Amino acid sequence: MGVEPYDRDTEDIVLGSIIHHATDYDNVSRYFTDIEVFYQPKARRLWEKITEMRRTGQHIDGVTVASALTKQDIEKGVDNFYIGMCVSNACVEGMTEIYANKVYQKYLMRKIIVKSEEVKRKAMENSNNIYGTIGEAHSLFGELLHLRPSVSSDIDKVIHETLDSIKNKESKLIKTGYDNLDRFAGGLTRGEITIVGGRPGHCKTTVLINMLANVLDAGYKAMFFSRELPNSELLKKIICLESQELSYSMVRKNVFTENDLTIINSTLKHIKRKYGPDKFLMFDNVRDFAVSAGEIKKFQPDIIFDDYIQLISYEGKEEQRRLQIEQLVNDYKWLAKEMNSVVVLASQLNRGVEYRNPKSYEPQLSDLAESGAIEQVAENVFFTYYDYKVRGEDGKGKNVLTISAGKIRYGESGTVDLGYMGNKCKIYNSPEEILDDKIPF
Repeated sequence: MGVEPYDRDTEDIVLGSIIHHATDYDNVSRYFTDIEVFYQPKARRLWEKITEMRRTGQHIDGVTVASALTKQDIEKGVDNFYIGMCVSNACVEGMTEIYANKVYQKYLMRKIIVKSEEVKRKAMENSNNIYGTIGEAHSLFGELLHLRPSVSSDIDKVIHETLDSIKNKESKLIKTGYDNLDRFAGGLTRGEITIVGGRPGHCKTTVLINMLANVLDAGYKAMFFSRELPNSELLKKIICLESQELSYSMVRKNVFTENDLTIINSTLKHIKRKYGPDKFLMFDNVRDFAVSAGEIKKFQPDIIFDDYIQLISYEGKEEQRRLQIEQLVNDYKWLAKEMNSVVVLASQLNRGVEYRNPKSYEPQLSDLAESGAIEQVAENVFFTYYDYKVRGEDGKGKNVLTISAGKIRYGESGTVDLGYMGNKCKIYNSPEEILDDKIPF
């Protein structure tokens, strides 16, 4: 077997350029969420050293990096000579991303080789699991082709698409159905990822199904991957939401009056029309991303909901879960771009939020579980916070759900209070709108 594809000189140029032009770090870090993007062990070690120095707020240049070297760094080949060689080959400031892109392409080629061998082996074994592997290989091929520099660009097409985007915002934006939420960025952008994070019991799933109902009303195609709840339980929430009358607690307990049964039958007819298979698909039995991606490519939805990403099965060791989540979010990002779809991912928070002062319980970006690449790749990061669950009657009240926009790439962050009726599984644009809700579907 030949040597795996990699480019030692380009790896060294990237590292030297970041040391020489520390401001280029932000432009290239998205390529290196997986340390194995670097092929050379010493290049991986130096990248980790630079990343740690940046995380702790240290100044980065050739002298400071060299002075921070440990005995273990030197044993792994990261010494003054290697740092000096990297810095001497540094490119012009602002050009580092071009070289990082080349390093990443080599990494994808190595992954494609491994995945192709796996496809070959499973095909020879007549394995039923081959289709998931083929889907993973297809995603890798698509990402590599997307990164490959093209010979020429059709500037007329680019101008046309740009003008169309400016004149018709709806061509790129999908509204959530909540004006108070859409005011942060105008809506959700096709080809981008939005994260909805929150602790258990803080209404993440309810927010997602309300967005789902709104986008279907607007005529979009949607998919929903329910990793935690079975479809039957998710449908109970949808029934309550669409009926605007039924109590979720009663539906869960199967406690109905004759009038309730009439409402359920009427609601189900409405749901069959609105959530028909040409407009909507839901899955509760898909564990891994590759199969999910295959279903998405077949259906070609406008918007994808995934609840929630920490439950997606991924290859690798459990102790590498953080890197797996980073790779998963990056894979979803490329899929969103390929399909020109909006992707909304629900995410759990880490437990640090539970140990803060009750006055500071509202989530923040550092609370995202495996937060690194999740925050970096996402267009928007929204947090759900149900104050009543934390502080009871001493807080904002039973009918208030706070949405905090922790990151808005194309707008400004902030906080908004929406109306919330838990037993109806319904979110309103504001708490005041609950009083005006007298219109049946």
